[in-house]
Amino acid sequence: MQRNNKNINSYLALVSIPVDFGIRTVIASLKFRKASLQERNPKMSRRFAALRSFQTDLKNILPNPLLELQRASQSRGICDKDGYRLTGAPWGFQLAEVTSQNRPKVRTIGFQRVSEHGIDYLLLKKKRVAKDDWIALSYTEGIYPPPPGQTCEQWRAEGVVAEIDVENVLDTAPMGSFAQILAVARRERSVKGQPNDERNSLCEGQDKDSFIDEVAVLKAELENGNVDIGEIQEAVQVCRLMPSRMELMVSGGIWERFEYVRLDEEGNEWDLRRIMPY
Repeated sequence: MQRNNKNINSYLALVSIPVDFGIRTVIASLKFRKASLQERNPKMSRRFAALRSFQTDLKNILPNPLLELQRASQSRGICDKDGYRLTGAPWGFQLAEVTSQNRPKVRTIGFQRVSEHGIDYLLLKKKRVAKDDWIALSYTEGIYPPPPGQTCEQWRAEGVVAEIDVENVLDTAPMGSFAQILAVARRERSVKGQPNDERNSLCEGQDKDSFIDEVAVLKAELENGNVDIGEIQEAVQVCRLMPSRMELMVSGGIWERFEYVRLDEEGNEWDLRRIMPY
């Protein structure tokens, strides 16, 4: 028995899989994970290293706010040249929505990509995105107040959101987030028809431990490519915001504040002007 325990412990020590949001570290039996992941998804080999200091060049701000945000984020070492989030990069924003009860709701969401096409992020799928669903977001880049020689930027955006195919983020989204979303979706299907309080409850003890184990197994299945794309599409909602209006505020002697207003449907033309700091 002692020898068996030693073998099991040696096997489990091969891989430690972190569950997002700091729940705890879960051990899962997955060999050669890193090599197989990078072979399937080349973007996964480009990992976040460290935040880099940056300084905004106020004289050369790009006329397209999405490309300016992409450039700033790349200079910080958060995304690649195409705006895709680097694996492990801390890149989140505050998303503001209005609920069906006409009440405001704010939560922190992770960027998946910023490009000339819009801002991409993912959620647990709850409903179909309506064509007139307006949202707003706020994003702070850098430290406030910034150290000497560095910049702090605040970005604001508002507009209509659209749903896009989940394959747009398969290479960049954290596997821990995917696994938790899928685990929640599976549980919701198993208790369909019960009151919301029952569906959303997660009790301390055995129930929570069981859920953590479910997430670990799903994460291993995802990293091995053993989860059907259909199940991911049913559980995960990938959204793209093409803003109608954006703001950029840059720290300095005063807040340098710029307003962008989109002039065409595709987002190729923007009106840019400097406005008062408050």
